[in-house]
Parts: sequence; C-alpha cells; structure tokens
Amino acid sequence: MKDNVETADGVEFDELLQLALAESAAAASGPVSPDVKQRLMARVREAAEPAGFSFSWRADDVWMSHPVPGIKMKVLALNKQRGYATLLLDVEPGTRFPSHHHGGAEECYVVSGSLFTCGRRLGPGDFVHADADTDHGELWTEEGCQVILVVPPEEHLPPSMLG
Repeated sequence: MKDNVETADGVEFDELLQLALAESAAAASGPVSPDVKQRLMARVREAAEPAGFSFSWRADDVWMSHPVPGIKMKVLALNKQRGYATLLLDVEPGTRFPSHHHGGAEECYVVSGSLFTCGRRLGPGDFVHADADTDHGELWTEEGCQVILVVPPEEHLPPSMLG
C-alpha cells in the first residue's frame, strides 16, 4: 500500500486521509450501504493497525446485554493468555448491581456519571481495585455511569467467548 498519493493538482494525500474524506463525503450525500461501510472500515483497519496492536473503532460498536438489567457491556479486549478482560459498561440510572464475590482481582475506573460502592461515591476519574477472593457489597448508580472494568473473563463473559 502506498503511503501517499499525488492528485492531479500535485498535492499529496495520505491514504487514510483519503478514506476519511470519502467517508465524510458519502455521509453528506446520504446513507452508506452497510457493505460499503464494512469494506471501507476494513481498509482503514488494515492501514492503521501495526502488528501486535488492536484498535476498537466506533463503527464496530458491539454492545452485549449483561445479566444485570440496566447494564450493557462492550468487550474492549480479551487477553486469554494473561487471564483478563477489559470491558466498558454502560449503566442506566437507578441500576443496582447485587453483592458478589471476586474470584480474581477487579479494577474499575469511572469514565462518566457516578457509582456508589463500599460506602463511597465514585465519580469521573475515580478508581477502585478489589483483590481476588474478596466480597463486594451492592453497587448502585442514581444518575447512570460508564465504567471501564478489568476483570477475570470467566466471571463476566459468556462461555462462548472463552473457548
């Protein structure tokens, strides 16, 4: 793949810039068919992902339902070799997460909104770590929140993703 392409007027454009401009032009002229969008995003990924790196693109948003009503989650990364998953949880206002046991360590970073846990209110930028083999009381949110969790995959993901 060429790094740069020269146009008729002698101006060079990076191919990623060309793809972004093409997507913007298509969006301005009407909806893009899912097939065209999928092929375009595949080309963008090929050009943008060096070996050993993985990116999550907004166009690839795949949210899964969570066993707790009011929560949906997106798997950002699954590292089976090291035994952790990085999840983004989107939690609706008024949702309560029941008491539970941590078989493995859990880390939680609040991106937006607020979350109550261990007698404390956590807001954007706050972080909590729970060691493995600890018990966690109920968590809840009044206003809703988004959190990033780093957890053992077997405690949060369906078996179909673990195989």
